[in-house]
Amino acid sequence: MKIVSKRAATVAMSVLVVTGLLFAAFVVMTPPTSPRTATSDSASPTGARIGEASVHLAATCGQVPVPLASAASYAVLASSTVTSTGATAITGDLGLSPGTSVTGFPPGTITGLKNVTTPSAAGAKANLTVAYNNASARSNCPVTVAGNIGGQTLTPGLYKSTSSLAISSGDLTLSAAGNPNGVFIFQVASALTTTSGRAVILAGGAQAANVFWVIGSSATLGTTSVMKGTVMAYDSISMLTGSVLDGRALADTGEVSLAGSTIVVPTPTSQSTYPVTFTESGLPTGTAWSVTLAGAPVSSTSPTIKFSVVSGTYAYTTAVAGYIATPSSGSLTVNGAAVDQSIVCTTAATGTFNLTFTESGLPAGTGWSIALNGVTTSSVATTIGFTEASGTYSYAVGYLSNYTSSPASGSVTINGAATSVTIAFSSTGGNGTTSPGGGSPGISSGEWALLAIVAVAAVVAAVTVAVVLHRRKSP
Repeated sequence: MKIVSKRAATVAMSVLVVTGLLFAAFVVMTPPTSPRTATSDSASPTGARIGEASVHLAATCGQVPVPLASAASYAVLASSTVTSTGATAITGDLGLSPGTSVTGFPPGTITGLKNVTTPSAAGAKANLTVAYNNASARSNCPVTVAGNIGGQTLTPGLYKSTSSLAISSGDLTLSAAGNPNGVFIFQVASALTTTSGRAVILAGGAQAANVFWVIGSSATLGTTSVMKGTVMAYDSISMLTGSVLDGRALADTGEVSLAGSTIVVPTPTSQSTYPVTFTESGLPTGTAWSVTLAGAPVSSTSPTIKFSVVSGTYAYTTAVAGYIATPSSGSLTVNGAAVDQSIVCTTAATGTFNLTFTESGLPAGTGWSIALNGVTTSSVATTIGFTEASGTYSYAVGYLSNYTSSPASGSVTINGAATSVTIAFSSTGGNGTTSPGGGSPGISSGEWALLAIVAVAAVVAAVTVAVVLHRRKSP
């Protein structure tokens, strides 16, 4: 009985040793989770968490103010009705079009013009629709927000909510970080609500004139709450008792209701603006084309498209159907003077053409990948090919452990001929590779050596078990 027990213990111990060694080998060979690829949201501010440093918003991701035109002088502008109860005080114009009903003034007061179904009100209302659409169409480096943003501190940029948004659990601070030209744009798909006593606080030189809220349905400002910026609601705006708005209440299709509320149209700190002019060549007369500067799109059938901006660095993109615009994108810097940018348009050749990416610097058989306009193709060959129509395409090189690529991303234009791009890989040390598609790194030579040692140890352990069993069977 003792012999059997000792034999069982010896076998169990040997099995444990072998199992432990094999587990160690598995751990060694299992690669760590690979970093996200160049096309993941790690490279995009949409993955930013609210309250983190503004490094998520590059200089070229800055926004330009929403163009309000004649709507800028209005503290209140609505489509159906304007109603007020109590001692509402408005500093700025009040307008209504095409509705005819404005009630509550007096006792409410208006320090400005009262335009009801006048040409001025109709023009301002038309400009409000343009401004609303402009703000809604912004897409330059959006940062996703959701639910309650109270208690946060946000820096200039574009903030996008796909549902409703609230300022409820604390005050919201908007900090321009010393840049008085910083623009904040909030896109809210449905409703915006501030609860009783909550406030939007401006810090770091931020200005109410540079804060814009574009609301997909209605906005409700709670009792005694304090709001900053221009509130543009597709439907209606309700300001509850004692609420304060340093900005504008502009309802595109519905009403504005007030209750002892205070609204003051903000006066921005004087700042110089400079013209930025894009001039196209190569288009037939009357052909529509467009330029998006810092997220603000403008279309025209004339050869020039103009913007007016303060000093800063801005990203732009150009687009025209049936033609290739060169450059199709880029950035420009305004530094106290006008800037002119030429855009050359050429007819986009019909048909499809070969686009080839060729790598250098990788060991033979190493998997690598290219994402072209978001579609990823992988290979272990030195080339990756696509067949595309004429146009401008963005690309990104997939992550490859222990290597860097140059360029790592960019754009390429095809116009009626085969086009190629060379990608040079440089080793950063180690022998890691990826599987086709930019997957996890393979096994390095050092890992193979360790695996061999583990295998030998496993064999030795197995032989030991056999010898022990043989000796126990001997008389």
